[in-house]
Amino acid sequence: MLACDGWCNPSNESIWNFVIHTPNHHQYLWSLQNLSNERHTQELLAQEMNQILERIGPENFSASVTGVGVNVQAAHCIVSENYPSILNLRCIAHAINLISKDICGTQFASRIL
Repeated sequence: MLACDGWCNPSNESIWNFVIHTPNHHQYLWSLQNLSNERHTQELLAQEMNQILERIGPENFSASVTGVGVNVQAAHCIVSENYPSILNLRCIAHAINLISKDICGTQFASRIL
């Protein structure tokens, strides 16, 4: 499985990681890239994902997992067109994190916390 995610570090740099998960539950950080000077378009992200798939061999992947960003999901669609046998999955942990952040930002949660 290929996992792709991006975030901003304390210096406000846009850091993207690409992690490979093997069937025997090992995880390998394939690359960690500073994409601050790049527009995070669907084409750029799809290109990065496609390069990894081609280098390792798409037959070695059953799924790819990303966050819920519009650009990331669009990149996933591009990858899925090239490799229809690779499942396109969204990261549930990312979704729960976003929902929790929204809930904790309410006045109700502020009083309780």
